[in-house]
Amino acid sequence: MHFPKQSSTFIDQDVSYTTWQQQVNCLRDIFRQQPQQTWLLFCQDSYLFSLYFFALIAANKRIVLPPNGQPLQLQQCMEHADVFLGESAEFDVSKVSPTFSCFDSSTLEELVANQVTHSAEPEKLVLNPECKIIFFTSGSSGQAKAINKTFAQLVIEVEQLEKTFAQYLDTSDSSTALVMATVSHQHIYGLLFKLLWPLWAGRDLYLQSFAYPEHLVQKIKQMADRKVCLISSPAYYHRLLSDNVLTEVSEQLSVLFSSGGPLNAEAALSLQSSLDITPIEVFGSTETGGIAWRQRASIQDESWQVFSEIQCQAEAGTQRLSILSPYVDKQSWYQTDDRVELIDKQRFKLLGRADRIVKIEEKRCSLDELGSRLMEHAWIEHAYVLVDEQVGKRRCLAAVAELSSEGEMAFTQHKKFNFDRQLKAHLKQYFEAIVVPRKFRYLEQMPYNSQGKLNKKYLESLFD
Repeated sequence: MHFPKQSSTFIDQDVSYTTWQQQVNCLRDIFRQQPQQTWLLFCQDSYLFSLYFFALIAANKRIVLPPNGQPLQLQQCMEHADVFLGESAEFDVSKVSPTFSCFDSSTLEELVANQVTHSAEPEKLVLNPECKIIFFTSGSSGQAKAINKTFAQLVIEVEQLEKTFAQYLDTSDSSTALVMATVSHQHIYGLLFKLLWPLWAGRDLYLQSFAYPEHLVQKIKQMADRKVCLISSPAYYHRLLSDNVLTEVSEQLSVLFSSGGPLNAEAALSLQSSLDITPIEVFGSTETGGIAWRQRASIQDESWQVFSEIQCQAEAGTQRLSILSPYVDKQSWYQTDDRVELIDKQRFKLLGRADRIVKIEEKRCSLDELGSRLMEHAWIEHAYVLVDEQVGKRRCLAAVAELSSEGEMAFTQHKKFNFDRQLKAHLKQYFEAIVVPRKFRYLEQMPYNSQGKLNKKYLESLFD
């Protein structure tokens, strides 16, 4: 399997597809010589990640992609891999297992640069469609869940994206939009939209991520001759609106993509009003890939359009959505944890989640997993994590805990602020800061009724 267009340029690195291809092939040869088959890959730099990722695919290795670079999260994912490749200043591989290895990538960049020959006919990059890629996402069981994909499944989805959305990126004079992003390549949304799709379609990429909206806008201004396709998240678009900076570059914006969580209806319509561009929202998950998309026509418009390659149905009674998708298994129906109201065969309205997996500023997490991790701390006997939603305030997570005898003793010795902070530090070994509960309440005993069920309404009232 080859990239069909082979015409992309990595703008911020000033690297052509030809040079990038040679660098990938150089790394492929190195990786082929290694005995390890399954590689845990984490790399903050998107360009280096692209070299490693596609070289491993070309070398027919299996790839494990952790959701973040937190040390204990990486350690857990190492159970599924033979060797670690990439960067994590806090991750000490020797503490995982004495038999485990960390591939020394310190000399790879220099080696790759020296190997590029700029020959007239460079060797074509050949990608293995059956290469296995393992993503990790929060599971409803309270444990991180491994999601197995093949490279071929990712390509099928990319071809669907091109079929559906190319018209928004390409203009009548044959010029194409430059792809810029604010999202991570470690997650499936960023991997597909930021890296794989533009490379597959031959579009130019600008891989640097922008934490601050004003930096993004400044960079777009510096490339005044380019139209831009922006790949971002609802939280980032909300910040862009509050800072009111996108209007400065509205004429350069070709299309806005949003995924990872619901985009506020008012925000979507405000973007349309101020930029004359209605953002394209994509609905899906790591397990399913993209399921549907929409461009809101009004504040009342809640309908989603299913991608043409996907069939959907709703279970009677529970209204849980099931899909038949080539990104998952084109032979079997896959039941999601989303509830829907079907409008017709290719459109539906979302009714909410059927489980305890939520998204906080586009970071997907399991409330049960957070609770389980809290109970691993010596101070905590039982714990329950919930979403705290109050009018006019930022949506966040909150935790109610029953203390152990050791915890009760520690609580008398610490101020509550310091006590909370130590529990947060414990959770940050596993989770990114944005999904760590901001509020804590402590009870002598969790409120179970005579049937052994937790009084969740009472727990929620503790944060009113």
